[in-house]
Amino acid sequence: MKAVLFAILFVISVHLVAQTRVIGHVTNKKGEPIVGVNIFFKDTYDGGISDINGYFEVLTPTLGELILVASFIGYKPFEQEISTGDHHIDILLKESTQSIEAVTVTAGNFAAGDKHKASVMKSRDIYTTAGSLGSITGALNTLPGTQQANDDGRLLVRGGEAYETKTVIDGVLAGKPYYSKVPDVPTRGRFSPSLFSGVMFNTGGYSAEYGQALSSVLVLESNDLFTEDVLSLSLMSLGAEANITETWKNNSISILGSYINMAAYYGMVKTKFDWEKPTEAGSASIIYRHKTKTNGMLKAYFTADVGETRFKTNGGVDDIWYTTESKNNNYYGNITYRQPLNDNTSIKAGVSITIDNPDITYASQHIRNRETNSESRAMLIHELGDGIKLRYGVSNTLTDYSQTYRAHPDSSDFNPQFQDFLSGAFAESQLQLSGNMALSTGVRYEYSSLLKRSSLAPRLGMAVATGKRSQISASYGHFYQNPHPDELKFSSDLNFERATHYILGYQTGSMDERFFRIESYYKKYSQLVKYDGQELYDAEYYNNTGSGEAIGLDLFWRDNESIKFLEYWLSYSYIDTHRKYKSFDFRAQPGFVSNHNFSAVGKYWISAVRCLLGGTYWIASGRNWYENTSNGKITHPGDVTHELNLNLSHITQVFGNQTIIHLSLSNALGSKNVYGYQQSPVRKSDGASVYLPITNDIQQFAFIGIFITLK
Repeated sequence: MKAVLFAILFVISVHLVAQTRVIGHVTNKKGEPIVGVNIFFKDTYDGGISDINGYFEVLTPTLGELILVASFIGYKPFEQEISTGDHHIDILLKESTQSIEAVTVTAGNFAAGDKHKASVMKSRDIYTTAGSLGSITGALNTLPGTQQANDDGRLLVRGGEAYETKTVIDGVLAGKPYYSKVPDVPTRGRFSPSLFSGVMFNTGGYSAEYGQALSSVLVLESNDLFTEDVLSLSLMSLGAEANITETWKNNSISILGSYINMAAYYGMVKTKFDWEKPTEAGSASIIYRHKTKTNGMLKAYFTADVGETRFKTNGGVDDIWYTTESKNNNYYGNITYRQPLNDNTSIKAGVSITIDNPDITYASQHIRNRETNSESRAMLIHELGDGIKLRYGVSNTLTDYSQTYRAHPDSSDFNPQFQDFLSGAFAESQLQLSGNMALSTGVRYEYSSLLKRSSLAPRLGMAVATGKRSQISASYGHFYQNPHPDELKFSSDLNFERATHYILGYQTGSMDERFFRIESYYKKYSQLVKYDGQELYDAEYYNNTGSGEAIGLDLFWRDNESIKFLEYWLSYSYIDTHRKYKSFDFRAQPGFVSNHNFSAVGKYWISAVRCLLGGTYWIASGRNWYENTSNGKITHPGDVTHELNLNLSHITQVFGNQTIIHLSLSNALGSKNVYGYQQSPVRKSDGASVYLPITNDIQQFAFIGIFITLK
């Protein structure tokens, strides 16, 4: 018993004599004391916190080699090995670039979707924005940097044509994201917003991961694995849509189908066309998702759509009408895979294919295209320590194009065709230099087998925090793109078209409360394709001597907090742009560009009746249009256009099933907008051209939909 008591007393005496004591001072890189830092000995319960002056004292009776740890939110953890005894340690804590307030490069980027912390728009905004009619493009056109072009329906970004914006799904190309465009009628996107959890809309200065886009890239991120079975039915005034999703362990499969027929609608309203075959279209999709045991994701998406329309238009001469007919079969598929290889490295890979077969008759002309776009790509992502990310990868894109063109039923066929293998490689770094500064650098290389030319495109982005929720962000980069197929089919002895982007912006606030953003940009175009308008079929008349520029200012304000149940955003864009390209022999403002664009979007939740009321008003300055005369092109200014769109969504139940009843009315004020004038295919008896006004095919458009979730 005495021996045991002696042993206990001995141990106590040793701990009383042989303890570890550390005193010191905690500061940041500016030498300022940090209050409340947690300082402790690793794997023990012994420690303390720094006082108001940053001083601390901690003790432990534990013997042997120890590790002193200092941790504080927003700073990198500090660790130092020490031995038993007394120590004086001054600790310098470095800011953690992974803190929640870390700045990120945002110049030129608009995030949309619930996965993005900086989302300007949420996923539901795409459906609930009045006037969007469930189109991703329709909702994005309320953001600054875009053109309100109801006569087109595609994304027109910062002075760029529609083909200058590329669409990618889960990182791989979607070659034909819109239905075939025919004169007089706007088109819309092929892909349903419900397929995607996130949208990254780059108005310029985009990542080196992507190429072949002079203006912008629209990045769509599809939904991951579904965890619940779903059966839904949509009954619309234009047709119907059904969706069924089945899930099992780490797998899900979705099958979607839709049918649209405008015959009944066109029979009730007045349009500017004489419809011989009202628009009829059908589509089917299948999506498979598999989550691997090591937290990877495999996705396979395949969709097909077919459509047909035929109508007559008044040619403007002696009551002569001409026919426009469009038939289109389109097929798209992709398989993508992402997988973490270890704690710091992951891989993303994918393949996609687009097969597009439009068959268009326009007056006497008959055009039948066969175009295949296929892309494969692979990318590695490395997290190298705190705030350092490296990404690099390769891609290969095949374009196989052929056309059968007949100018008149009695003329012979013209059969241009080409094939191009575009090889690409990129490397990019994202560096969080501190919690207040971020840097993004990258470079992209491409080689075209058709053009027999290569390009090297540097990219640079930087952001500096100016406050807790504010920052200045800037981007610079070179961007290259193959000439349009309408030009490559005549001549392949061309170079890449090129644009250089300079972007500077400031933003402040929180997306969930109030948010403000202002951004200026300058785009310089060079190597644009130019040709003699009278010699379209002669390859010798095509060259890359075209040039241009665009300078602009974008403003965006969103407020979700000031008025309960009300959220709204305002956007304004100013652009001054001119190009000397194509058949223009002078520097002209493209006919699809308005110098001023303003949009106001509002949504108000009426809880008493479970309704969401929405409205969108936009106004745009007039666009120039151009008349071809014997003395060259003559410029004509256009008129101001504007439109008010309204919608109402009511949440209810039908036979115990959650149901949404959606009503929308486009152009509620009945504005008679004229977006410009286009040359009629019908000429006067003396050979003079006739120009027809470009207007809405329907003055007002009403839509009713009932969306039922059956399980």
